[in-house]
Amino acid sequence: MNLKSFLTAASVAILPLTASAASFIVPAAGAGPGANGSQWQSELTLHNVSNSSVNANVIFHDENGATAPVAIAVAARSTTTLGDIVKTTFGRATATGAIEIAADDANLDHLAVASRTFNTSPSGEFGQDIPAIRATDAAGPGDVVVIAGPSSVSQYRFNFGVYAVSSAKVTWSLLRADGSVAAQKEVSYAAGTQRQYGSGVGTFFGVDAKDDDTLHASVTSGAAIFYGSSVNNASGDPTFVPGVKAREEIRINFVGIDVNGDGVAEAKDADRNGVVDTAVDVFTTTGYPNYFRIIASGEHGEPATFELIDAGSDAMLIDANGTIAWAPMKAVRGETGSLKVRITAGGSTAVVTIPANYR
Repeated sequence: MNLKSFLTAASVAILPLTASAASFIVPAAGAGPGANGSQWQSELTLHNVSNSSVNANVIFHDENGATAPVAIAVAARSTTTLGDIVKTTFGRATATGAIEIAADDANLDHLAVASRTFNTSPSGEFGQDIPAIRATDAAGPGDVVVIAGPSSVSQYRFNFGVYAVSSAKVTWSLLRADGSVAAQKEVSYAAGTQRQYGSGVGTFFGVDAKDDDTLHASVTSGAAIFYGSSVNNASGDPTFVPGVKAREEIRINFVGIDVNGDGVAEAKDADRNGVVDTAVDVFTTTGYPNYFRIIASGEHGEPATFELIDAGSDAMLIDANGTIAWAPMKAVRGETGSLKVRITAGGSTAVVTIPANYR
């Protein structure tokens, strides 16, 4: 097998199993009893703006995976609401998970999706809107998602969760109001699964919750959608907390990319955000891979180790010094792409992105 064929096979083998590109994800929905006597249900509303009927599938995902798709049709310029959807559509009297709305790209573009999850009580209904998010907008390697906890843990309980669009590895960090890290855990999630952590600071991290706790969910591989919910203990009224994507300043000394093999980084990460400032030119000449080396170390010069986590098109590490062979196919010539690499050194880890122009 020649190098080009070997690289192609290798890249296919490590591509993640992803959800349909034409999918909306409602990351949290449920049915059944909750804490403090609460009783939960969710409804899903679909509006079709087109002049013809739109067909879609709705799928429920929990920690065990996905249900069979349920087909729905939304008539032209009309609205369809699926009440208590987890119980009535998916037959789950007590469950928490995510809802996927899947259709082809053209049909999905015509749908406006809304969802509401609410608690019914003798005093009335208390609910929250939970937005639908395109699967393609999920957080990926190098992203950190921030979820803000409640300002008063005596009045609110705090739940948070994740939906894995593809097989994902996440480092969860719990930060106190002063910025100190109270706890940290790394968890892997199978593609198409959802996991919610009720009163999660205590149940997941195993420490007491404090006012103004904040979560950082750092994605090191795959893609995922994150959310939180603060629920008032007295009334049972929930408030949805979106996961906000951001990028941390990395602690790895990531200098950049040596393109010429002279030990100097011609493409640098000057602003230390983990993304090379200038795209690397990667040529598509058949049978001739491109070679370049990542220049990186720990904060104090410690040696680094490297791992490809999003291989892009036909790329592989060929030695322990961060040398990469990249042999993209002619079909991508004129396009752009990127490569993501996990670098570990001196007890710190960072995911860096190498943008590329395919020549």
